[in-house]
Amino acid sequence: MSEQWSNEDERRRRIAEGLRDILAALNSDQSLEAILDLIATQARQLLDTQAVGIYRLESEVDGWTVEAARGLLVTYVAGFNVPIGQDTLRQAIVSRGPVVGQPPRTAQPEGEATTSTQDVQASNSPWPRWYRAWLAVPIITKGEIYGGMLLYYSEPRALSEEEILLATSFCDQAALAIENARLRQRAEQAATAAERERLARELHDAVTQTLFSASVIAEAMPRIWFDHPEERDRGIEELQHLTKGALAEMRTLLVELRPTALTEKPLGELLGHLAAAVSGQTRTPVRLTVDGETRLEPQMQVALYRIAQEALNNVAKHARAKQAWVNLRCGSAAGTLEVIDDGRGFDVEAAMAAPEHLGLGIMRERAEAIGAHFTVEGLPGEGARVCVRWQNNGGVRS
Repeated sequence: MSEQWSNEDERRRRIAEGLRDILAALNSDQSLEAILDLIATQARQLLDTQAVGIYRLESEVDGWTVEAARGLLVTYVAGFNVPIGQDTLRQAIVSRGPVVGQPPRTAQPEGEATTSTQDVQASNSPWPRWYRAWLAVPIITKGEIYGGMLLYYSEPRALSEEEILLATSFCDQAALAIENARLRQRAEQAATAAERERLARELHDAVTQTLFSASVIAEAMPRIWFDHPEERDRGIEELQHLTKGALAEMRTLLVELRPTALTEKPLGELLGHLAAAVSGQTRTPVRLTVDGETRLEPQMQVALYRIAQEALNNVAKHARAKQAWVNLRCGSAAGTLEVIDDGRGFDVEAAMAAPEHLGLGIMRERAEAIGAHFTVEGLPGEGARVCVRWQNNGGVRS
């Protein structure tokens, strides 16, 4: 008796550990495919089945897709016409509860589930030699049928209530994984829409206004071309300035639309687009100095670009500077990125503590994420300096 209790305790321990592993996967960022595969694996092991299949219902007629499988024959998973168990699953979907099925016999015991017409047809195929009984459980998400799970057994057997409840719990976890994946997809779509709206606003606020100013100057040119040469020359200079700024702004917006562009070009070239865009937007000259090989490792390059972008945004919005500088030096052992302006400056300690100055904290976090040292210097009326220093440690790409 003690041995029986010991085996029962071991079985319950394995079930608890299996359910715990699935719960951990549900709380992680694993893909739906990986989680369903884990559920199928645990169901096969803990319910002692020959095979497990998780199916998505594609249509009300005959459309099924195998979402995850363990132990099924390759031809089954590949989608060949193997209907065994499928109609039992339809019964489970209609009843919204588990249904047990098995190949037909000449006499059907009283109280045992009747095997469907589709499964009778399947009995003429070789599949019943491998699958002699099965349990079908529906997968329901938010009250709607998603599909179901089929657990296949190599011999006819009577399933206990505890086994059916455990199979149902696996389907409940699969439903939760499916709903989480849908919520994640909706969140990603909402974030994409929000980002598009932000870019549209920036396009309107920055590039459109710049191009409008350029068009006004261009329209005035014919009237002043011969009679007012000084105004004409200033207008040409301003027109060149505006069109270069608009082009730079467009390039930075294209980078936002295609983030992989942040790692395709050298950091020095990307910073040149940023500097030209801010200069065109604010009429504040932004001088760029680049020294060394600036094609860095992707994580470092993206972080440094974002830090420079945030620092230049602060210059554009708050500094009231007459001039700004961006200095990038990438040596064999270390590197430095500086963004300096001669504007009104600020109290660094007070700004770092103020909740409305989130940009400084974000820049610091980005620097720390790549193992770099971040400093901010500034005094009221004396401008500001943002500096990031890092050790090379393989940060330069060959």
